[in-house]
Amino acid sequence: SAYDIYSADEFTFTLAKLICQNLAVNTWVFKIDDEIMGRGCAYFMTDSIKSVLDLKKRASQFADFDVLVSKVEECLKNGLAKKVKIVMPSLFPDWSDYLQEFCRVGGVIESAPTCPSNSIASPSVAMLIEPDGQIEVIGSYDKFQAREFLNAGCFFPQTSL
Repeated sequence: SAYDIYSADEFTFTLAKLICQNLAVNTWVFKIDDEIMGRGCAYFMTDSIKSVLDLKKRASQFADFDVLVSKVEECLKNGLAKKVKIVMPSLFPDWSDYLQEFCRVGGVIESAPTCPSNSIASPSVAMLIEPDGQIEVIGSYDKFQAREFLNAGCFFPQTSL
């Protein structure tokens, strides 16, 4: 993962580098720092851009890692805007709007688990942290998604584990 990204060029270069360092990862998630409940999320599947997929398959042929990163970065600059999925398009109608806010506030790029999304449990815990540092567990619950990376609600009590 990568964090504290504040420019479009840095975003594209960092994503290209992460893709090249983690060839087995297909889905990359982008999160705007100041958003909650999936509002600032977007995601990208590397196999949605044929040229990126081809480069991943041929990665071992590149003797120089920086050359591979540069080629993937070029592919991303040409195709990412068309292939990224924005979780809340009512807030960010297109990639340009999303990326502008991402760079203004800052954000993170994370790899998504390589298992199918329907096999991922999402247990969560609500805690109270007192000003003196004392911690109390209030309860636990399972989150469920309305669509990819958008929390739709919770089930009480937590039963997924």
